[in-house]
Amino acid sequence: MTFISIVITTYHRPEQIARAITCADRQTAAHEIIVVDDNGIDTPEQKATAEAILPYSDRVTYLVNEQNRGPSYSRNRGLQQARGDCITFLDDDDEIAPEKLEAQAALLERKGPEYSCCYCSFTKYLAGGKRFLNAEKTEGAVYPYILGRMLYVGSGSNLLVRTGILKDAGGYDESLRKFEDYEMMGRILKHHLLAYLDQNLLTIHYEVRGKVPTYQELVSYDQLYFDKISAELDQLPAGEQEGIRQMEALERWRYALPRKETADAWGYLKQCGVTPALFFRYLCYCADRAIGKKSYGFKTF
Repeated sequence: MTFISIVITTYHRPEQIARAITCADRQTAAHEIIVVDDNGIDTPEQKATAEAILPYSDRVTYLVNEQNRGPSYSRNRGLQQARGDCITFLDDDDEIAPEKLEAQAALLERKGPEYSCCYCSFTKYLAGGKRFLNAEKTEGAVYPYILGRMLYVGSGSNLLVRTGILKDAGGYDESLRKFEDYEMMGRILKHHLLAYLDQNLLTIHYEVRGKVPTYQELVSYDQLYFDKISAELDQLPAGEQEGIRQMEALERWRYALPRKETADAWGYLKQCGVTPALFFRYLCYCADRAIGKKSYGFKTF
């Protein structure tokens, strides 16, 4: 049986951590649980987290960062400790069904070594009781879609990854605090394939998440991400490069609309060559997601 490392990173959510550990501990797969506390030593949140973890102390490896270092650093710290054949990074506010990791590992085993990681169907909860269901089923050779953030797995909690492949790829980029999952997936899926498990085994709790970033913050995250992958983009066919830039512009417009920052976004659509036909197709996609309560990525090519 595949042995799996479950790394739970936590920050400012001592009230959520027990639920995350409980669902990890109920996994039918052989596993270990590593909790990486990013609150900083002796902070009130760290002390509250340590108290919440106490009932599980006999079956959890508990690591505390000296100070807040961000999710990528925390995940890498867990990765360094991991002994599993495969690894998953469970966010402290998400839940996984007991059979999730065993089913994903079995699928990877059936698919073969060229498949580096697996995601499954999921349910996502938003504020106000809104619920969205996964409608993303893309798998196989997905590298350009991952670079362009066009394939939506819902959460980093979804992925089960072969540990050796992730270690060889260098883990997570610690300079990124957003889109770090896409950047990591891009590096491992450049040379490997992605598997999809058609079972709904993940619950994503967006309704408990805090600060909503500003338009300017989101643009800065975009710019940093695309700076990071610029060398990879340059190696893609021209049509795929154009499609990824168009996707960036469409997403920027989506950020801008509810924040009333559309003047900049309209200009960027034009700069990136978004045609009226493509923009209309994107509007239909947004409507389909909203009306159908579906969660999936838009593909420009």
